[in-house]
Amino acid sequence: MNLKKYGKIFAGKDGFWQVFLITMLIACLPLFTVNCINGHDVIYHLLRIEALAEGIREGLPFLRVNVLFFGGEGYASSMFYPDTLTYIPAMLRAAGVGINLSYHIFVAVTIVLGFLSAYFCTKMITLNRQSALITAVIFTLCQYHIEDIYTRSAVGEYTAMIFIPLVIYGIWDFMFKDCEKPWILGIGMTGVVLCHTLTTVFCVGLCVLAVLFSIKKIMAKPSIILKLIATAVIVLLITAYYWLPMIEQMNSQVLKYTQDSFDLNYEKLLLKDVFGNAYNNAGWAVFAAVLPRVFIKSKKNIIKFADMCTVMGILFALCTTGFFPWGRLARFLGFIQFPWRLFIAASALLAVAGGIYIYEYVRSRSIPGEMAVMAVVLVMTVSAIGNFESNDQGYYSYSGDYFSYAPYTAEVIGGEWLPVNAERNKLVKDAGVAYTDNGSEISVTREKNELRVTADERSKYLDVPFVYYKGYAAEDSEGRELKVSGDGENGRVRVYTQGAGEIRVFYKGTTLQLLSTAISAAVLILLIFAVLYKSRFISNISALKGNK
Repeated sequence: MNLKKYGKIFAGKDGFWQVFLITMLIACLPLFTVNCINGHDVIYHLLRIEALAEGIREGLPFLRVNVLFFGGEGYASSMFYPDTLTYIPAMLRAAGVGINLSYHIFVAVTIVLGFLSAYFCTKMITLNRQSALITAVIFTLCQYHIEDIYTRSAVGEYTAMIFIPLVIYGIWDFMFKDCEKPWILGIGMTGVVLCHTLTTVFCVGLCVLAVLFSIKKIMAKPSIILKLIATAVIVLLITAYYWLPMIEQMNSQVLKYTQDSFDLNYEKLLLKDVFGNAYNNAGWAVFAAVLPRVFIKSKKNIIKFADMCTVMGILFALCTTGFFPWGRLARFLGFIQFPWRLFIAASALLAVAGGIYIYEYVRSRSIPGEMAVMAVVLVMTVSAIGNFESNDQGYYSYSGDYFSYAPYTAEVIGGEWLPVNAERNKLVKDAGVAYTDNGSEISVTREKNELRVTADERSKYLDVPFVYYKGYAAEDSEGRELKVSGDGENGRVRVYTQGAGEIRVFYKGTTLQLLSTAISAAVLILLIFAVLYKSRFISNISALKGNK
């Protein structure tokens, strides 16, 4: 065996594998334990994962209303919160892997994907591996990314962060390459939409700013704007199965999110806190990465792009402070909840700019690029370790039957997707009984995502233990459809018995849900065929040229 040969394969060009493994080791340090990392929202996301796993075990992997929540009463978590990547730990759980290990594997996978995404996109922008490595290291170990994973357990944000480099690469493509690869921006935006809705809003804002930066060029070349419009339409169609049913539900009844009162003005940061290596800050490291710009005199397109990323990154960062009028705009922007969420975009933008600036600086001074990469690894390691040490969330070991205890299935943070009149504690307490119109109780039996109950002949209606969402249906033993509504006490499904005896209640879905799913599937299939056809066409052309 030629060990020298295999050693070169492992090392790769410019030390990619060494840097990758070191970065992964640092970023994943807290995962090397049998207990589960803790975090502000971890129980809710573990509950989401467990609900998906239960659906997979029962042959119902794509439920929109997850019945594990609230002791079986259900919660439309999958309707309002994209599950795309959380199917990874859910499938592990369904295969028998423990809760702790499943979640840690999932976190590690997202960290790896984030590194590779940042590396690939920066490499395609700069055509330089070392610049791409620098960006990937900064991106992976930056303060906000580490905090999202280990302090906040913000699954939606740190999975969406995987796709932000693709959005940035897509912006480079339409600004400096006349939109040669609109599919890059399309994939990036699709990924963000299917991971986290709030991050989607920030990425849309990022794209709008980029269009404004290059408005003269776009106006001079209408084909660019046409490609961008086509890309936006395709993204909307592919993701229609998620956002259309969500909007339908939001318009069908009053949900608790309408009563959320986040004091954005109170949550804003002081300018000095932006640079702190602590909770809710961006950290000093991502800003230090762009300092070499002071010593660069080049006016190449790549530097212009880095400048734009820096300006937008700083702009996003400043908007977390009192420089932005949060007090005046709170009623319009309350859905953001916390101004410092903007650091997700700022961190990615500054990481890309930093990778470009640092490499350009060392190249212009004939400093070996490998030295710059290792210096960045060292600095970002110090930043990450400092963040680990300041994290006081600790660990907890979740048993396989942890969520069999009904009160634990009510851990839904603010419960913003509950009907406005629902009380979560009462939901769990009464999850096994239905109530008649005269207040008497009737026991119910559950099977998968439906329940059965024997109606009292004297009752006009039953309030059954399902949280109401548009799409619930009921039928009697002969298959006759019964009327249902959301008028039940405590946000429950109300079934009008109409003289029925045995009643089955289940989530049937809505016409719009079926239509939006069909649209998304059809567009995806057409895109796949288009790509295959184009690849075959190009191959045939190349073969013809070769024969000549």
